[in-house]
Amino acid sequence: MEKSHPMITRIIETILRYSLGLIMVAYGLIKIMGIQFELSDSVYESPLKELDGVTLTWAFLGYSPFFSRFIGFLEFIPGAMLLFNRTKLIGAILLLPSLVAVVILNNAFGFLLHMQIFTFFLFLINCTILIFNHKIFYNTIMRLLERNPKRQFVEMILNLILIGIIFCLILCFRP
Repeated sequence: MEKSHPMITRIIETILRYSLGLIMVAYGLIKIMGIQFELSDSVYESPLKELDGVTLTWAFLGYSPFFSRFIGFLEFIPGAMLLFNRTKLIGAILLLPSLVAVVILNNAFGFLLHMQIFTFFLFLINCTILIFNHKIFYNTIMRLLERNPKRQFVEMILNLILIGIIFCLILCFRP
């Protein structure tokens, strides 16, 4: 399709990118603002055996404001990246694990069928964007896997710094 109709391919990809990007930006903002996982206090006072899977999932995800906002940023940032041609591939790659997790959660905990279908559709749109950009994706992976002594030295230094930071954090925050 790309060789025979490049303009049509570009238009379809742009529509898919903007649709998915705007949806994910909206979902991310709702979580960042602390709106999506709002439940009444009575839910948290109910015995667990009385709650359905959806309510339990929302209670768990909304229990920690930090976690809820973190999930929001994991949707907002890649969604915003899909809106720009230069960052579309990175956005689609970063969004993939979040969408997989949402599809699994919605199916595993009994969310309404229309939500299961909708989130799976978002996942398929993301996969389609990755397929449209498969050559760039493949070339990027191949360049990352090339042997480059200078890059290997820099990676080693960065890994040592990261290990040092983790070690210091463990020492600082241990009881």
